[in-house]
Amino acid sequence: MKNFILASRPKTLLAGVIPPMVAYSYYLSVPNNPTQVLYLILCVLGALFIQLATNFFNDVVDFQKGADAKRVGPTRVSAAGLVDIQTVKKWGIICVSLAALCGLPIIVRGGVPFIILGLISLFLTYGYTGGKVSLAYRGLGELFVYLFFGLFSVMGSFYLFSLEVNWLSFNLASIFGLLATTFICVNNLRDRHTDIEVGKRTLATRLSPVAYRFATTLTIFVPYLLLFFYREMKLIYIVLLGLIPALKLAKIIWTTEGSELNLGLKFSGIHLILYSLLLSVCFIYEGLL
Repeated sequence: MKNFILASRPKTLLAGVIPPMVAYSYYLSVPNNPTQVLYLILCVLGALFIQLATNFFNDVVDFQKGADAKRVGPTRVSAAGLVDIQTVKKWGIICVSLAALCGLPIIVRGGVPFIILGLISLFLTYGYTGGKVSLAYRGLGELFVYLFFGLFSVMGSFYLFSLEVNWLSFNLASIFGLLATTFICVNNLRDRHTDIEVGKRTLATRLSPVAYRFATTLTIFVPYLLLFFYREMKLIYIVLLGLIPALKLAKIIWTTEGSELNLGLKFSGIHLILYSLLLSVCFIYEGLL
């Protein structure tokens, strides 16, 4: 169980489960909307299993490609020899199967678009690092995270709850797509030098360190600019309290290298949680008025 938890990368799971929960709080901001708790649970579980599967397959593929040979981040069970890679693959396959199971009632309600989104999501659990697609090795990891944890997860969940899409749901999707992208940016910035050695061409290896740090900083602070579109909400300015960990995170990104950036992953999680809680409070309060 200890190795299973280690391979699951608990700190990254927040990026998967928070978007549908915030989408639901936004759904509740409209008074008299019927509760959709069942679909909220299915969205959260589906996102969780997809994230787990991606982490397990990534653990195996990075080991096979030598990307974890000089590991500076948290321990990976395959590279460390703690778990046989076939076992880690089985964990990934089980999670893919559970995600597909969660998706069946979602497809019944949402229709064909969710069949397409579901198939893409399930395929990319492995294709993120493995196979011929291998997005992470082609500098497309950040785009994948933005799309999956933003547009797919937030807009998809909101549509499932309300059976409609609006501009503000897209704005919300962009916010959480960016906040989730911070995680991969910090991760890729930390691993930049070792990734270059093994030919893992992440965006962090393609851009200069200054340019990539600037892009990472945008993922932290642009979500605060996007709050402008919710300016009529009564409590919206409390979300600015999230700037406290955001500024600390930005300092870590601009002043540290290598393993010291692991602290950046911690503050990415703190920032995501605080921002999400504060914004959810705003939405729920608005729905009670």
